[in-house]
Amino acid sequence: MNEIEFLNLNDVKEAINKLSNNIRSERSDLENYLKIYADKNIISRLDNNNNQVIFGRRGTGKTHLLFAYEKYIIDKNENDISKFPIYIDLRKFLPLFSLNSSPNIETSIIIFQSLLNEIVNQIIDNSKYIFGIKEYGVKTKIEEERINKIQKLLKSINIEFDGKAFKKLGDFEFSIEEQKKLKSSLNINEKPGINLEREKDSKINFTQNNITYISFTEISKILDELTYQLNGVRIVCLLDEWSEIPLDLQPYLAELLKRVFIASNYTFKIAAIPYRTKLRISTHGDIKIGLEEGGDIFPLNIDNRYIYEKDKITTRNFYNELLKNHLYEIDEELFKKIDDNKFINIFFATQSLSEILIASAGIPRDFINLFILSFNNRINKNQRIILKNVRNATTEWYSSDKKEEIDKDILTKKFFEELVNIVIIEKAKTHFLLPQKYSDNAQIRKLVDLRVLHLREKGISHRHIQSKTYDVYSIDYGSYTSLDITKNTLDTDLNEMLARVKTIENLRDARSLSIEDDFFDKFNLEVGQGIKCPSCSKTIDTNHPAYIKQNICNNCYEKVE
Repeated sequence: MNEIEFLNLNDVKEAINKLSNNIRSERSDLENYLKIYADKNIISRLDNNNNQVIFGRRGTGKTHLLFAYEKYIIDKNENDISKFPIYIDLRKFLPLFSLNSSPNIETSIIIFQSLLNEIVNQIIDNSKYIFGIKEYGVKTKIEEERINKIQKLLKSINIEFDGKAFKKLGDFEFSIEEQKKLKSSLNINEKPGINLEREKDSKINFTQNNITYISFTEISKILDELTYQLNGVRIVCLLDEWSEIPLDLQPYLAELLKRVFIASNYTFKIAAIPYRTKLRISTHGDIKIGLEEGGDIFPLNIDNRYIYEKDKITTRNFYNELLKNHLYEIDEELFKKIDDNKFINIFFATQSLSEILIASAGIPRDFINLFILSFNNRINKNQRIILKNVRNATTEWYSSDKKEEIDKDILTKKFFEELVNIVIIEKAKTHFLLPQKYSDNAQIRKLVDLRVLHLREKGISHRHIQSKTYDVYSIDYGSYTSLDITKNTLDTDLNEMLARVKTIENLRDARSLSIEDDFFDKFNLEVGQGIKCPSCSKTIDTNHPAYIKQNICNNCYEKVE
């Protein structure tokens, strides 16, 4: 059987389509995330006692990395249990927010209390494992005493919340006074917030005389005592979906984690999305609230690791391993005869392989989806996946996964259309240079977050302009078929347009096209986001922090009256 005949087997088609079941780790039925994780070197960068925040856009594999690291710890514990991992999806702790409510400090305490209870319950449920006690058989008296002591200690902070105060039957409560004290220490003003009033559950039955107060300092002491009783086993908390917490709330939750856990035998690994994460802020009087990057917590960026235009061999090898591992997990017997080092090549013609590695933009989830779509787009069954299949897949993937989010924001959609019109429609390119001063532009950041604009390289020079430093970006060229660009676009044959687009394989080739000030000035004036500066006559971006905070022109930095 030759390679083309192999690709046409029904078993191969079924296996490839089953890949879609494993695209999102939290919905997958995989049992061993470590086994299929590509580039296990990144896991070794997590295997330390530092608190770390894992930054990556959607689809970069943050959740998969947490699951793989969880399995890595368990495997490493086989002979000596030194760490216990606890995976927590923060989305399940989010209260409901109404349109006229705003997150406040009480909300952060609610989330923190739920998070604390989850940690407590997981430790109780897994106390046998932590102590190395066999699951079956009779426990010794000493083992029984150790577990009972831990359970008693942990249950002392297993707190209920009744809408006004944090309470525990017969033991402790977070009092209203404690909340006020916390507000005072954080220098937080009262704000209209969520209505947390609700009817008390009938199971909560206590007398006020039995309740004592517990401070965050007390909780920290109890948790310290806990790790001592656990024979020094370090608790590793894997917090997923941090960026789903409202941005204004994140620094306060980070502050609570810092106050209770930061000096204890606990480690936090937090998965978060860039531009949607705020771990620290300055409040009144320049008081710092939250976790300090480089001090309390250390960043690990898994975005933009595999950029084909920067490193062809490493990028190709990563996706070769990724595809092999996932298909082996589905049907190893079917695929094991393929040479491991040439696994990806059996599916792609040479040019189409380069194209999908560029189009994936370092995002594993996008690669898997584009691979499935490209394979199913094969009309000529006597061929591997060809360039046309990949390009059709990119347009299909944009329409199904990204278009809806772009369409929700009218200004961002208009900005993107203008950008696509210049770069792809007029110049037939996918890459361009952008002055670094625009890296924090609201529309640029949102388009990067939505994975339709991809940062490829920082700090590159223009071929003809030596006085500026630029970053290289690429546009998801599958996007323009779904945008309302021009009448000419609609009159042009899709395949002809796809054939005109020139992708590049060397970032230096992008230096001939740059998006300059006039593009942003024109857009800002058209949509009402810009005004003319009386001092320098240039257009002020009214969304720029300098103008918002101090009425300063972001061009000449003069005060605007």
